[in-house]
Amino acid sequence: MQIDRRFADYGFTGGFFIICHLGILLLLGFWPTNILDSLKDYGLKSDTLSTPIITGFAGALAVIAVFVVGLILDLFASIFRGQEMRIFARHLDLNSEWITEFLEAHKAYCRRDYDTFQREIRELPSPREQLMRSFTYEAWKFWKREEWRRNLKIAKISWGFGVAPEYERLLSFFTTYVMGQCGPAQLTLITDQYSLWRTARAIAVALALLTFEASVIFSDSFVTSIALLVTWTMFGFSYFMIRGPYSRLCFTLFSLLYILCEKQMGLQKNAGSPAP
Repeated sequence: MQIDRRFADYGFTGGFFIICHLGILLLLGFWPTNILDSLKDYGLKSDTLSTPIITGFAGALAVIAVFVVGLILDLFASIFRGQEMRIFARHLDLNSEWITEFLEAHKAYCRRDYDTFQREIRELPSPREQLMRSFTYEAWKFWKREEWRRNLKIAKISWGFGVAPEYERLLSFFTTYVMGQCGPAQLTLITDQYSLWRTARAIAVALALLTFEASVIFSDSFVTSIALLVTWTMFGFSYFMIRGPYSRLCFTLFSLLYILCEKQMGLQKNAGSPAP
């Protein structure tokens, strides 16, 4: 991981989150009309010797706060892991013709994870099937143990649990394998996609938190219905925001993995062929 790249991402997402909060405070009327007068009320006068020290210390704390907020947003982004697992499973299905041979060659590490992950994801109903089933009588039989287990399994995977260890091991193995075999140009390509994906997840979390806070703040106002509509729209937008960057990351990852597999298979065939 490049430290300067990650700090830039944390600073961008943390600054975006804090600036949006300052905008909300400004809309609510909590912003001071004169910052200098407010600072003088706290005893900070421009002619005192401690003013530059306190100002520099406050600026350093503000910079640290921006990066810490960005780091926290990146950690909270795991709430989108359920959606990412579905996208990752779709890419595994699209590349099933050649990836099974790759997994068989490394079955000691990832074959069991692949089989478990694919089996659990394939047993999940599609969003349309789940919506249609919610209107049937079978979906409301809460006294049945099988129905409880089925709903609990769907909820765990949808919220990023369930087969999360298998998913993370597969993604980490694929990424490590590609980065260990690729050249500098390919590494730059995949690291850019990876950084964009992490940043998009953090911004999506920030938008989700901001819309939730705005819905709570403006819940008693006359624009309640509009606020709720905007809130649900932003929640949906935050979910769709991560689909594009993560899909591009998966396309890049599986493309590089396919090229590396073809290259190694060609080398093995050349090494096994008899010399002329």
